Amino acid sequence: MARRKDHTRNELIEMAVACGRQLVVEGGPQALTARKVAEQMGYTPGTLYNLFTNIEGLMLAVNQGSLEHLAERMAQIMIDEPEAKQCLGKFCAAYLDFHRSEPELWKLLFATPIQNESITEEYSKMVHQVFDPVVETLLPISGSRKAARQDAKIIWSTLHGVCLLQQSDKLDVSEADSAEDLIGRFLDQFYTGR
Repeated sequence: MARRKDHTRNELIEMAVACGRQLVVEGGPQALTARKVAEQMGYTPGTLYNLFTNIEGLMLAVNQGSLEHLAERMAQIMIDEPEAKQCLGKFCAAYLDFHRSEPELWKLLFATPIQNESITEEYSKMVHQVFDPVVETLLPISGSRKAARQDAKIIWSTLHGVCLLQQSDKLDVSEADSAEDLIGRFLDQFYTGR
């Protein structure tokens, strides 16, 4: 086993997050345990608890990496696509792509419960970096900040529901429809109601 002095605190945090992320990718959120992460790092589980208050702290750190990736994609979409409806469609496509390409990380981020008291200010800021571009894009369509925020939550909830049903193989109970087709139809109806 490596000794504490072999790595700085920041290096240990980076190692823990990288190992935790890999465990989730390979085995799902249930694979993220202090024992498994510490074993992959070559340290004892006690080392993790010197870095994170609890396993949720590590979970949030792994999730923060996913949020950073999503936020970067959202920011690039806003730069590349000035038209609100097209931009919103690309936001939805980015979310569906994340769900499809990283299903276990998606599950950890969006389908694994986290106690509110574990959420840090830094984590909350990352959530806003993903959510706020959607609100800004919806402003001209929704008419007010409050309506845009509520519309963003409705769209996110719809996306989330489609992803959850798809992940549990319950989306295509009677007939197969792609998530993209369903979200496209939802957005068409959403715009028609404006």
